[in-house]
Amino acid sequence: MADTGRIETLPEALHGKGFRPGDPGYDELCSGWNSRVRHRPDLAVAATDPADVAAAVRLAGAFGLSVRVQGTGHGALLPQYGGVLVATRIGGATVDPAGRTVTVGAGTRWQDVLAAAAPYGLAGLTPPAPSVGVTGYALGGGAGWFARRYGLCSDSVLAAEVVTADGRIRWVDGDSEPELFRGLRGADDNLGIVTRLRLRLFPIAEIYGGARYWPIERAAEIIGRYREWTGTVPDDTTSSVAFMQFPASPKLPEPLRGKAVVGVRAVHLGPGGPDVLAPLRALPGELTDSYRTMPVTDIGSITNDSTAPLPRIGYSRGLSDVDDKLTGRLVDAAHPGATYGALELRHAGGAHAHDDPGLGYDGAGFLLFTMAVTPDDAAVRGAEEFAAALTAATADHLAPRNLMSFLLAPPGPVDMAERVRGVFAPWYYERLAALKSEYDPAGMFGGDRPIVP
Repeated sequence: MADTGRIETLPEALHGKGFRPGDPGYDELCSGWNSRVRHRPDLAVAATDPADVAAAVRLAGAFGLSVRVQGTGHGALLPQYGGVLVATRIGGATVDPAGRTVTVGAGTRWQDVLAAAAPYGLAGLTPPAPSVGVTGYALGGGAGWFARRYGLCSDSVLAAEVVTADGRIRWVDGDSEPELFRGLRGADDNLGIVTRLRLRLFPIAEIYGGARYWPIERAAEIIGRYREWTGTVPDDTTSSVAFMQFPASPKLPEPLRGKAVVGVRAVHLGPGGPDVLAPLRALPGELTDSYRTMPVTDIGSITNDSTAPLPRIGYSRGLSDVDDKLTGRLVDAAHPGATYGALELRHAGGAHAHDDPGLGYDGAGFLLFTMAVTPDDAAVRGAEEFAAALTAATADHLAPRNLMSFLLAPPGPVDMAERVRGVFAPWYYERLAALKSEYDPAGMFGGDRPIVP
């Protein structure tokens, strides 16, 4: 760690908001949703307004320290050792119903945006789990249940307030510093710390959606039918097929407790949802079926993702397609007892085709995503084995690129800088690298998804 003893006094803006190792409140700030990642910075800052962020950045610059930013901790991949951690606690979701926009502070969660916009019949491009923070998700691309209809969440960003490495607070958009604004949308926190975002809202009040699960022994059949079905659906339908290993929790429906299952989870916008989903709902032998018309604020009930801090390891890849050969490999890899909680194949296409060819799921028909809870070394080893099996199974079905928000770190040694480079088209990465050199020449930002000039 750096010699923080040199920091004799904190800036006035950070009084009561800066925490060193051993201080009450330090451990809380340094942890998040993924409790496997425990940061150990020289200084952790609870930033409740942009001035706090600017003061923390100027302090880090004065002592040559790196800066990491964390909201909810959903996106944390690797722990930070030394430097300054800025924990954004800037709340608020202000809706302009006439302009169909919402302005949010860094630290706001999607559930707050949905609640604020719902009275006006509007919604933002939320992830499946509304407990996720808005800013990190939007800046990393963000592909949720509305992506085939409305595209990536990063495309809905209209303006951003950002603190750059010189400690300046800037408001950027398509007219003011447009290159920086464009770079922020998809490059995560490499160019600065975003303190506020203005995003476009969409006329979504109700959705038709849910999940239908069958015994895992039906996996090959269900995936085959699902693959055929995705070739017929409109862009208003975004869906996934998922292997799930549910814990034996009394909070779960009895047919799913402690079971390994395969299911189809989907959202349809507009009329006709029951007809679109009818071919899959006609498959017999289901354990549960939750498809229904619901207010958009209930969208989190489709996946019922856990909001409790747990040690997690994730893995993702963009896939060109899913054929019978790959289906068989996935069924073999995701056998009951393998170390995963969820393995999901999400249908891409539609408005997933990003309006900037340098970013997005270039050539991807499906997104593979998996998550495992890893409370001990044995579980970590199991997750490593499972990731290796998926790497081998999908090697000849890879799409060229992924998204920052889905760029998860598999267990074991990994070169994250090289993985980040692979997210973007080469010419687009070079543009981001040039912006990095201009706005962050010392490499202060980047965290665990760094862009390297």
